[in-house]
Amino acid sequence: MALFDLAPKESEDALFGRDREVAELVRLVEARRWVVVLGPRMVGKTSLVKAVRNRLHRPGAYVNLWGVRSVQGLVEGLISGLNESVSLRTRLARAARRVDGFSAGPSGLAVTSSRPPLKSAWDLLDLLGSEKRDCLVVLDEVQELSSNAGALLKLLGNVFNTRPNIGFVFTGSLAGLSRTLLEPATTSPLYGRAPISLSLDPFDRATSAQFLARGAREQGVKLSGDEIAAALDGPLDGTPGWLTLFGNHVAVRRLPPSRALAETVREGKKAAEAELVHFLESRDVNLYWPALKAIATGAGWGTVREYMGRASGESVNDGKVLRVIRGLEANYLVRQTEGRYVLVDPMVRAFVLEAGSIPKVRRARPTVRRAQSVSL
Repeated sequence: MALFDLAPKESEDALFGRDREVAELVRLVEARRWVVVLGPRMVGKTSLVKAVRNRLHRPGAYVNLWGVRSVQGLVEGLISGLNESVSLRTRLARAARRVDGFSAGPSGLAVTSSRPPLKSAWDLLDLLGSEKRDCLVVLDEVQELSSNAGALLKLLGNVFNTRPNIGFVFTGSLAGLSRTLLEPATTSPLYGRAPISLSLDPFDRATSAQFLARGAREQGVKLSGDEIAAALDGPLDGTPGWLTLFGNHVAVRRLPPSRALAETVREGKKAAEAELVHFLESRDVNLYWPALKAIATGAGWGTVREYMGRASGESVNDGKVLRVIRGLEANYLVRQTEGRYVLVDPMVRAFVLEAGSIPKVRRARPTVRRAQSVSL
């Protein structure tokens, strides 16, 4: 079940409508350029990078950073990713025996001593760089490490300078660490060597219809043109993840299309709430939530400012409105269309329109910053 499989696609053959993006990402990686794949959630970033990684068959690691806020989490993800390949972990295990603080057993590499995580991350990448051919590391949702941007930039700068056979592909939103990678300051280790951005957009209506029709044919399920049109008139809006979920409900659960759409929207709104809670954890909810409520209706600048002022009980200046809107745009939650702001993800829009109150947000604990005495 290729198109309607809910798991991220692992091969180029399983992707749909992304031939141009696959070709461009392959070209850039083969040219030894680092790339940041940008786009909203559920648009297929993970499927794209996994398919390209498997097409190139390069040693390396895929690391999902969603919810990871520390360099130690990055280290754990790298170890897990490097251990996925039996042949790679066997070769790295032999090399790791010469590195203090690592063990190598049948299951692969492991950190065995208390050591600075930045040092461990470098040692892992250095071991990978000892491979005699080009390697590829994918850091999915890299913006999650924004609170440790300095440490990661130091690590990446050192890899760039000393291990040119290691390529990186990052995915994320245009915020935090992703923006720092793409627009490095003159003091950044990556200044003058910034990655290239590759944007991934939702499908247009014609491509969305083709996707649903082909997926239905694969499963021997009948979806009429009218049923497809009715689904696309709802809040699926060309987002591959939501189109896939709808198709899965039709093909696997054998739900009537109308009920499949209702189930997709119900699950999508729950996912949207979780995403917004995650986004708002480190932000001023009393400013961002009224802005989201206004933008859910397709609001202009003045309406957004009015909603924000009404919620705070005081006048809100244009600078504050700009900061909030730019933050929402950078995280692919909002875009401007014909002078009005709209929510990108149709499920986020559906959730915000129906939500009667501010979501309960658990405040992220402040990051305790310790000085890194590690010399890479």
